[in-house]
Amino acid sequence: MFVRTVAGDRSVKVLGFAHCHEHLFVFPTDGVSLPQRLIADDFTKSKEEVGRFQAAGGGALVDAQPFAAGRNAKLLLRLSEETGVHIIASTGLHKKMFYSDGFWSERTGKRVLTDLFISEIDGGMYEYDFSNPFCKRCGVKAGIIKIAAEAEGLTGYYRNIFDAAIEAHRETGAPIMTHTELSQAGKEQAEYLIAGGVPAECIIISHMDRVIDFDKNIELARMGVFLEYDTITRFKYHPDSEEIELIGRMVEEGFTGQLLLGMDTTRDRMLSYGGSFGLEYIRRRFIPALKEYGISEEDIKKLVVENPQKALSFS
Repeated sequence: MFVRTVAGDRSVKVLGFAHCHEHLFVFPTDGVSLPQRLIADDFTKSKEEVGRFQAAGGGALVDAQPFAAGRNAKLLLRLSEETGVHIIASTGLHKKMFYSDGFWSERTGKRVLTDLFISEIDGGMYEYDFSNPFCKRCGVKAGIIKIAAEAEGLTGYYRNIFDAAIEAHRETGAPIMTHTELSQAGKEQAEYLIAGGVPAECIIISHMDRVIDFDKNIELARMGVFLEYDTITRFKYHPDSEEIELIGRMVEEGFTGQLLLGMDTTRDRMLSYGGSFGLEYIRRRFIPALKEYGISEEDIKKLVVENPQKALSFS
């Protein structure tokens, strides 16, 4: 099995300790007013942050910022080269707030979207440009398809994107990661992708810990997909103690092999940008808390090493 990193295809064994959902760069784009807390546009600061992660024993990160949403493919490669951390970049499309009104994707057919996703996986991603997302392509390849839906679920617009992701997976074998709004519609998303022919083990449903709902997580896990827990230290949603209890209960139910961890980090959570906690938090503080709760070393290794190897590999 292999993963497609920004530096090329690598054996899954090289990943080591991995976070499966971060945002290492979010640059401004024309016609979009993102909150400043989301903007991460300083290479030196992002490098410092990823360096802290590496110094804490981190080996790999997924950058979940997809096409034309402030992603910077060339800087992701440079970041990986200068820190030694393996980075998996995303093609796909985010939710509408990351794009200008009437953005290209709103008037684009499934096949054109499919071709975009495939080309960024097999050929190379488009470079960052403030006003023209199709300005120039580089040779840095995406290793995952990141798609999203909002609280209303799979409306026609998002269904078109999901259909394109299904076809792009079929033609490339790349894994698919989805954004759920406040843990809603994860089951709907998984059902749609599986019905389209995507194997459950190639699907990652993000943010299933935003709202702690044990029954909903169990129901989704029984479908065979990966559940990503990335609300760690997001205390406006819940304390880490509730996060740890959710993980503990899922482990007890036998779903350890389907759980992934991350921090969904943006500017306001990076120490290098003046934020709080930092990318090393899971390794230095959250893992010890899991051990104190009673989760075994073997299960923790699955969460942060073995499961990412499976979830991020090409089928």
